[in-house]
Amino acid sequence: MNEKIPALKDRLHTRALVPLLILTIVEYEVFTFSKATVAAAKQDAWLSILIGAIIGSFIVYLFIKLTARFPNMSYFQYLPIVWGKPLGFLICCLYLLFWVAFLSSIFYESLLANKMLFLPQTPTIIPLILFALSLIWLVSSGLIPVIRFFQLLLPFLAIPLLILALLFTTSVKIDRFLPVLENGLLPVLKGSYCVLGAYQGPEVLLFAAPFFMKIKQGVKSSLLAYNITIFFGWSNTVAAIGILGVQNLNESVLPGINVVNLVEFPGFPVERFGLLLTLPWLIAIYSTLAIYLYLLCSSTFQLFNLRRRTWLIFIITAIPVTIAYLLPNEAWHEQLRLYLTVVSVPIVYLLPVMTLILAVVRKKGRTT
Repeated sequence: MNEKIPALKDRLHTRALVPLLILTIVEYEVFTFSKATVAAAKQDAWLSILIGAIIGSFIVYLFIKLTARFPNMSYFQYLPIVWGKPLGFLICCLYLLFWVAFLSSIFYESLLANKMLFLPQTPTIIPLILFALSLIWLVSSGLIPVIRFFQLLLPFLAIPLLILALLFTTSVKIDRFLPVLENGLLPVLKGSYCVLGAYQGPEVLLFAAPFFMKIKQGVKSSLLAYNITIFFGWSNTVAAIGILGVQNLNESVLPGINVVNLVEFPGFPVERFGLLLTLPWLIAIYSTLAIYLYLLCSSTFQLFNLRRRTWLIFIITAIPVTIAYLLPNEAWHEQLRLYLTVVSVPIVYLLPVMTLILAVVRKKGRTT
């Protein structure tokens, strides 16, 4: 919350980028994957994800190059330097609006999962408020404690998802991926766009960079984290297509749960593996909400020169919570999610790349 940049000796090692990025990027995709990708590319969605991974990895590399030019500044601090104050301010406001919409979507998804899976008889506002209160407590402590918390959570997210990836291999039917490129390359490329739009989170690098030592050495950690999340999405999508089929997947609200409950492993004493998604979902949804709520609050305080106040954090948090609670039904949320997928690519990926290009052209920041 307008947090002071720590001294160099108190900053985190770039290895901490791995849990930060994984737990930021992996969120509701654990349950739904990128349904927009499957809708666009159909049985070739697995190929769309691989192409999207290559493009996304290159852009993440450029993000590190951008942060290395401004190692002691967050993204909002050097946007006005690169773009000029008026345009930089407008871009910052655009990010704030995007985060409000994104947080509203994630809060609604937590509400939906609680209603359908965990607490169907409980009024939806109760778990929503409990989620929000615990998040306020966490993000009020600052970014470094949040990242430390993510480091503790990472094994509990990654291990169940890796186990599921292995279990999926027993039930996937290869014929459901044929014929390859039936509709040509264009749907695959559209699917790749959806992949990039669905995996929000790499932009967190731009805001967290000042809290890390020698951020320019964080290329390997960042690429590793990004591609681990892509692997989770790829394995889940392959399983969904190979087990459910494209048509059933598109009609399903929570295909992740449906796929896991259909997995059969001969001789294994457990018949239903749906619980393997419960813990990763809780961790992923909570961590994504935590980091984006932190960004929304701290960036609002920084942009409008506000002092950190707990009551302001409550008010800021209440905005996406209220929007999520007032969404009429799942159809409205699906439209919101689709719009977010479309606008995420220019906001999350293209604007930072354009900022890097402009910084190089205008010779802003460090050049070595």
